[in-house]
Amino acid sequence: MAPEVWGIAAAFLFGAAALAGGLALFTPRGPWEWVATGARVAGLVAVAAALISTVAAQGEWSPFEPWQVVLSLILAMSGVYLLLAWRLRLGSAGPVVDVVALALLLVAYPSTPWAVVAVQPATSLLSCTQRTFVFQVQWALFFLGGGSVLAAGSAGLMLALRQVLGRRAPGPKLPPRTGLYDLLIQSTFLALVAVGGGLTLGAWWAWQMVGMLTTDDPREAWMALVWLLAAMSLSAWQLERHRGRWAAGLASVAAATLLFGLLLLVELQALFGI
Repeated sequence: MAPEVWGIAAAFLFGAAALAGGLALFTPRGPWEWVATGARVAGLVAVAAALISTVAAQGEWSPFEPWQVVLSLILAMSGVYLLLAWRLRLGSAGPVVDVVALALLLVAYPSTPWAVVAVQPATSLLSCTQRTFVFQVQWALFFLGGGSVLAAGSAGLMLALRQVLGRRAPGPKLPPRTGLYDLLIQSTFLALVAVGGGLTLGAWWAWQMVGMLTTDDPREAWMALVWLLAAMSLSAWQLERHRGRWAAGLASVAAATLLFGLLLLVELQALFGI
């Protein structure tokens, strides 16, 4: 199938996962939690198929192609979220990550009136230097770390949702706070390692190529900011009061920073002619 068809399938599946995850909060005795998890796994497979078919059609995997960037982020985010939720026995762990994945697909899907991110290469074709193995590994680490940041931000939003819905009587069945905290901590730690590895590799690569520690790609500076916010989120657990709220809030800010730096920055620069 064409990449766009896989994208449509992924959007429907993540939409179904979000709906089932929402129903699971209010009907704990139903099968909705299993439906949400199954739809999320199927959506993950559809995203992987969309990314593979896109790469095959375009001839290369490129971090300068926004549609590939979005698919890579969703793949990493959903994979990390599923793996940690299964490891921590949180079930579907709420519908937030599915809503985020659906929103990303709708924002970047090709040839739709609601698409905000243009699905055209942000730069010219990659140079021979940028096709090196080190460059590809660097961006693979960035996407893994970025997906982990989005997973941490989704966990933070789920904690906020839990804070709001937990006041209702009778309240919905929500993932335990301690489990969501563990999900937040572990995904943030993975983001620190992956993004930090990508920044280190990028600095070494730039030094070898141009004799500087940075390149002219502004997205690397935004990834450094994402790393700093993730580090602040992890450090917030050392606070004496409201440490969980600070950690969740900073993780959500890191996720928003990531999306702006990787997806919206290029569009804004083109819009204002910067």
